[in-house]
Amino acid sequence: MTNTTGWRFHDRRCKRYGALCLLLVAMLHSPIAGADVMQTFDAQFKVKRGAVTLGTTRFSLSREGADNCYVFRGEANPNAIVRVFVGQVIDESRFCIENGVVRPQRFSHHMEGNTDDSYSLEFDWASHEVVYRSEAGATKNLTLGESAFDPLSIQIAARRWVAEHSLPDAAGEHDFALIDEKKQKTYRLRASDGGRIKTPAGRYDTVKIERIDDPKRGLRFWLAPDADWIPVQVEHEKPKTGVFRMQITKLDR
Repeated sequence: MTNTTGWRFHDRRCKRYGALCLLLVAMLHSPIAGADVMQTFDAQFKVKRGAVTLGTTRFSLSREGADNCYVFRGEANPNAIVRVFVGQVIDESRFCIENGVVRPQRFSHHMEGNTDDSYSLEFDWASHEVVYRSEAGATKNLTLGESAFDPLSIQIAARRWVAEHSLPDAAGEHDFALIDEKKQKTYRLRASDGGRIKTPAGRYDTVKIERIDDPKRGLRFWLAPDADWIPVQVEHEKPKTGVFRMQITKLDR
């Protein structure tokens, strides 16, 4: 799918046509007129490290039970060479939207052939507690604050945060509490104009979200407003492993 609108394009045109044009742009990009972040989808991506293809990843968002509850699932399939070292990885987040807030209920992370690093998180918002259980049998209880997310539902929360603003710079910065395995972390994210990027699935105008609290671990998402704010490109950078890039190859909505 190709996005044919962009903030920078409209800014240039509005310098010529004045206040009425600016009003129309604000209407086009307002949260009311914007795309639906909670639209269900099925997206496929290719994963590369530098010029080397590592495999494919598939993400899907579907509804479950109650109107405001969902399942967000990710499945990473390494190619034949990588599979010698790493098997299939499946992540799944079950969450609900309560009073406009993303509330994770259960998260699972399964790594083929690795019970120590495969685990689940059970969120109990009534008692403000989350229970960690590994497939190897380890357990740990963690205290929940007023808001926290698992490694998948944080993506939904970040997309909803950006979609609430008519322009990316208006979103500024935002802190998100993340429960990852047995630890709680805080990610500080910043939104900015991501420009127009080319992917195997088409060209998209984007908003870029990047993690700014840890300079050693880069994390960047390019969201496409005209594709329900779905990430169409992701980069993850670590000091010893370099940059991993994920680009969308197919999107079904």
